[in-house]
Amino acid sequence: MLKEIGSGAWIVDSGAPGSRVCLSFGVHGNERAPIDAGKRLVERFECGELSLTSGSVLFVFANPRAAEENQRWSDGGVDLNRCFHASVLAREPALHEEKRAHEIIRFLESFEPEVLVDFHCTVEPGDRFMIHHPCADDPAHAQVTALLEAGVILADPELRFGGVSLDEWMSTRGRVGICYETGWMGDPANTPEAVYAEMVNVLAGSGMLDGREGNSYPEKRRLELFSAVTCDGKDFIWDPGIGENLQPLAAGTRLGAYGDEREVVIGEDATLVFPKKRPELVERGKPLVLLARETNGGSGSQ
Repeated sequence: MLKEIGSGAWIVDSGAPGSRVCLSFGVHGNERAPIDAGKRLVERFECGELSLTSGSVLFVFANPRAAEENQRWSDGGVDLNRCFHASVLAREPALHEEKRAHEIIRFLESFEPEVLVDFHCTVEPGDRFMIHHPCADDPAHAQVTALLEAGVILADPELRFGGVSLDEWMSTRGRVGICYETGWMGDPANTPEAVYAEMVNVLAGSGMLDGREGNSYPEKRRLELFSAVTCDGKDFIWDPGIGENLQPLAAGTRLGAYGDEREVVIGEDATLVFPKKRPELVERGKPLVLLARETNGGSGSQ
């Protein structure tokens, strides 16, 4: 039975032992496919079309206000996916997203999930992929990533994203936290129906859904973050054909140049992660792009 425990938060409890899973969506209000998929999943449990045979699920619609405005974050607000850092959670919240982060953490602390999958879309074209924060072959995370169709796992054991996101909050507490980028928000294939199917598969593959078995997708390309190119100038222009997410490049490849003609060249073979191609996303002193390398295992630890 579905129970609303707060604004944008619902629990389904089977009453039987099993996994405790949180599925979150809508951290960014303009990522429509995960939002519509998550709302549909909640509705299916509410009407009884879906039911659990074991365990319990927490659904979190993270930022309904931003979704109503169809913006990445609410008017006058900040990026919710930067509000789960310990320093933000320790202070008195002022902005909407800061207050919302406090609320979401209260939901999580009360529910105590073992697994959290946070569904997102990318703002630039590129393939689906997953991010987690132990090494790339961590067995606890592998059980969950095998239930998601994306063929790429990006490991960030050193928390180069800064420990600011919901999945990082989970990982730093010794639990399974995964950010799932379901694809580019402009991709016609990145539909609510496709994301809904993946959400259902996480539950089915965890042995929680009545009458359903999950599909497994164990074969993955494994990457690990190792560095970043920091923006230290103005008016950076990417070279033609350069700057796609998950794009592999050889050492010595020029990424582009600043307005003063200073070139940016990568020093070793790397895969680009979250390149900032939109001017409004480029900020001096912050990463222009993150760099990852292929890995057959993992040298980092949680």
